[in-house]
Amino acid sequence: MKDLAVSHSLPFLDKTMFPALTELVAHQIASWPEHQRFLEKSFTGRTAAVMATSELVAKQVLKLAATTAGGLKKICDDYRFTCTQILLPEEEYFRRNDAYRLTKFEDALREVYQNDAIMGPYVNGLLLSQIFWSNHASSFDSFLSSFLPRLPKGARYLEIGPGHGVFLYLAATARPDLSEMAAWDISPTSIAKTKACLQTMGLARPVDLKLQDVFDIDPAIGQHFDGVVISEVLEHLEQPTEALKGLMKIMKPGGVIWVNVPINCPAPDHLYLMRSLQDAVDMVEASGLKVVESQPYPMTGTTLERCAKLQLTVTCVITGQKA
Repeated sequence: MKDLAVSHSLPFLDKTMFPALTELVAHQIASWPEHQRFLEKSFTGRTAAVMATSELVAKQVLKLAATTAGGLKKICDDYRFTCTQILLPEEEYFRRNDAYRLTKFEDALREVYQNDAIMGPYVNGLLLSQIFWSNHASSFDSFLSSFLPRLPKGARYLEIGPGHGVFLYLAATARPDLSEMAAWDISPTSIAKTKACLQTMGLARPVDLKLQDVFDIDPAIGQHFDGVVISEVLEHLEQPTEALKGLMKIMKPGGVIWVNVPINCPAPDHLYLMRSLQDAVDMVEASGLKVVESQPYPMTGTTLERCAKLQLTVTCVITGQKA
């Protein structure tokens, strides 16, 4: 096969230092040449730590791509479809109406989650966004460098909505001392996908994957978990504060939760609109948690000031703690 990294000039990536990233980016540019300028902006401004984290994630994506029908080309094509055919119309609606198009979960269930023509490419596209979008990449680095070190030795860890399982894999790799790892989702299909992805990535330790609604948590669980992760989930809910209240009840005193939620981020399944980092902080505090850290990451190619002025997407990462 022709070396895509050679056929496409990538001066913003060092192939020797970042071979997985170089391979992914080269394939994406082959699928969508017009996207090269965006990718240059995204990678050029990253810190060394974020680049190292992105390389770790890219290695896992390549493993997942190897077991995907159509391989890496299919995933790259799906990323392009996600950006241009799924997300762009929602962005246009948001600009015209100053609101997300949907507000009810039942509508998102019908239009998105039960629609295979949308969900297939959407899931693959969002996987690559964790690498290609600088705000997503920065939040991933925050998870590894800031949140995981807060967990005590032998901590019990829970993740809500694990998706492809990349957060789970990296948590297990970075913190092999975790005494328990669990992940919840409301979809049997999603649980099965997470399990298959963890196997593909080669995760050796057990993870308790459970079908569980955060709005219907068994009180018998008690104050069990030292650390909880809920990344890019709350915006999909009609009552995100209530979800956080439920999670707080199963956290140990002093336990911490890592919340990753976007503001001004239209998508076909985003229901709850937050306008600022303060909105996200207020939501966490309203659940009864103390905010110990908060960090905004602006979308690729812009600044926090410009995002605030034009209501552009910002990824908000918040660490909350239970008293």
